[in-house]
Amino acid sequence: MTGFHIEYAMIIKLAVAMLAGFLLGLEREIQRKAAGVRTITLICMSSALFSILSIHFGGMVSGDRIASNILTGVGFIGAGVIFRGGFTIDGITTAAVIWISAAIGMAVGVGKYDLAAFAVFFTLFTLWGFSYFERIIMKERERKYYAIQYWERKLSPEALDALFHAHHLKSLGISTTKSTDEAGRIIYEGKYELMGTSARLKAVNDTLLAHADVIQFEVELAK
Repeated sequence: MTGFHIEYAMIIKLAVAMLAGFLLGLEREIQRKAAGVRTITLICMSSALFSILSIHFGGMVSGDRIASNILTGVGFIGAGVIFRGGFTIDGITTAAVIWISAAIGMAVGVGKYDLAAFAVFFTLFTLWGFSYFERIIMKERERKYYAIQYWERKLSPEALDALFHAHHLKSLGISTTKSTDEAGRIIYEGKYELMGTSARLKAVNDTLLAHADVIQFEVELAK
C-alpha cells in the first residue's frame, strides 16, 4: 500500500471516529449533561488517533502500552464530570459514556469498524432503551431525598416518621439537627430518604406544604 493510501485510510478512520463520537455526544447533549457533542467527539477521535499512531510508529507490539495510557487519560476526564449534588452523585453515566467512547475510538483506530459500529448501537440502546424501563420502575418505586426544616410545636421527628408511614412510604432517617431561632423556638432539620409511588410522594409533598409547622423543605431525586 502506498503512502498516499495509508494516509487516506488514517483520515477515514478519524472521520469514522468523529461520527461515532458525535452520535454518543449528541445523546448526552440532548440530556443536557456536562460532556456533550464536542467533548465526546474529541475523546473518540483522540483515542482513534493515538491507536493509529501507535500502530504506525511502533506496530502492534506497543499497542497495549498506548491503550493503557489512553485509559489513564480518559479516567481523569471521566472523574472530572462526576460531582456531588446535594444528597446525590451525578455524572456517573456520562463518565461511563466517556469511557466507552474512548474504547470505540480505539476500535476504529485499529480498523475494527464492525465492532465499533455494534458498540455504538449497543451504547445508544442502553442509554435510550434502558431509560424507558428505568422510568417504569421509578414510577412504582421512586426514591427521593428530603431536607425538611420545621418548628417543634405539633411536629417532631417521631410525628414526621408517623406522617411518612401514614402515606405508606418507606423512610430512612439520614440525620436530624436541632437548633433555636431568635425567639427561642426549637427548629429541627431532618434529612430523609423516602421510597414509594409518585402519587404517594406527591401526596406527602402536599401535606408538608400545608403543614403550619413546616418552614421549608427540599426534594431531590435519588440517583
